[in-house]
Amino acid sequence: MTQLIQLDMISERHLLLRFCARYTGDPDAAEDLAQQTLLKAWQHEQQLKDPQARRGWLLSIARNQCLMWARNRSHELSRFVQLDQWDEQESPDHLTSDFDLESAMDRDDLARLLDRALALLPPDSREILVRRYLEEIPQSEVAARLGLTEGAVEARLHRGKLALRRLLSTELSAEAVSYGLISPAEAGWEQTRIWCPGCGQCRLEGWFRPTEGKLFMRCPGCSHSDAHFIHAELRDALRNTSSYKPAIIRVLKTIHDMFRVRATGGRSKCPKCGQWLPIDQGVPPCLPARFTNPNSIYLWHPECGGYDTETWHSLTWSLPETRAFWDQNPRMRFLPEHEVEFAGSPAIVTGFESVTSSARLEVVALRDSLEVVSINGGGHA
Repeated sequence: MTQLIQLDMISERHLLLRFCARYTGDPDAAEDLAQQTLLKAWQHEQQLKDPQARRGWLLSIARNQCLMWARNRSHELSRFVQLDQWDEQESPDHLTSDFDLESAMDRDDLARLLDRALALLPPDSREILVRRYLEEIPQSEVAARLGLTEGAVEARLHRGKLALRRLLSTELSAEAVSYGLISPAEAGWEQTRIWCPGCGQCRLEGWFRPTEGKLFMRCPGCSHSDAHFIHAELRDALRNTSSYKPAIIRVLKTIHDMFRVRATGGRSKCPKCGQWLPIDQGVPPCLPARFTNPNSIYLWHPECGGYDTETWHSLTWSLPETRAFWDQNPRMRFLPEHEVEFAGSPAIVTGFESVTSSARLEVVALRDSLEVVSINGGGHA
């Protein structure tokens, strides 16, 4: 019997350690908080009426200990996030589409980062997020416990998620991006001098980490929040580049090499393991539909996870002839793609036109093989 009691105590201590570590992100603090929880539980053992509810009772005590720890820590750091400095009218729909807190909370590898962010929130915001998402208490029950209407809880949840997202996109942004919790778009883009090739009206924003081999480009005017004109992770291929234009050229050359130069018989090499794969068209199974164009061209290797997806316009932009046209016409924009028939086979016409002159370039490529059969304009015929 004594051994069973000792085993139960060890099990409870491990449970509380995991919970406190998840909440605080601080292993040392978790040790102290777990011990404090067990001490509180021993001092108030008579309050537990149902032994079957002991686990939930212990976690409730642990949560209160963690909340007090977080309040004290926040006061010491003087780093409370002031909600009223941001636009409280920001669309809740926008927030939930950009930042899926429910999914994030289910990912164990993100727990510590999230808990660090939660600890920096004001107590009321932190408490309502913890109750709803960490403890998974239904929203109606959260409202009842706090003496609020469900509408008030909904509003506080959205404000809390906004505050949490802002934290993750500022002082915790490097880690948040590395875990995939937020996109680079939320982690500090910078405006470049390069005109958007989609609309020709705005200069592209860029997020460039050459030592990591990562380049992301988007247009603040015609890109939605998670759509990029370039989303490249090329490892060593971007090293020794210090500015955006040379980096873009390297990415375009990589695309051209993968889908034009190396491609043979409708197949090319997996960008991750090098195995030959079919070049498919449509929405790649490895990505959510909202991240891709339904007319995408892609490689995907389910065994190693390697993939690359491009649009007809990115394939056209990657051609040496189009890159030369871009040098001569830095402010250009896409021409709408359309399908034609070429020598009895379906083909796709894509191209670009200058915004500042009458210069124009059109490329005709076979839809099934991607073979370029005609280049018109831009000094090529």
